[in-house]
Amino acid sequence: MFLNGISVIQPIAAELTLAEKGISAAKVILTGFVVVFSVLLLLIGVIKLYSLIVGKAQSIGSKRTVKSDAPAVKLPAVQRETEPEENTPAEEGIPEEVVAVIAAAVATMYGGRGRAKIKSIKRAGGRSAWANAGVLDNTRPF
Repeated sequence: MFLNGISVIQPIAAELTLAEKGISAAKVILTGFVVVFSVLLLLIGVIKLYSLIVGKAQSIGSKRTVKSDAPAVKLPAVQRETEPEENTPAEEGIPEEVVAVIAAAVATMYGGRGRAKIKSIKRAGGRSAWANAGVLDNTRPF
């Protein structure tokens, strides 16, 4: 009656009709879907809870730094010159607004502590950033 446990299973499976086999298969599939989606929903809840906790911790940390007695940092004012110098660090074709933004960014980064000077501003040559990303993506080794 017992040949490696197979003889018990085969008569039971042979007694089931095609409809009963389909119903039992549907039950297994439905149970699988329910388990998978419930675990996914549980993971989504855990991730949202974690992001809430981290967000609260960061906001508490930022409130502490704002309330500290550290002196406020004054950023230097960037003034636009009325007459451009003969030694313009910008290449021909670069708008003055772009040069002003680059100068403001450098002044903000270095502030009054350093004596940063822009020697030249040139357009980047060669491929665009998107083209470089495509080349790197397609030539990266497996």
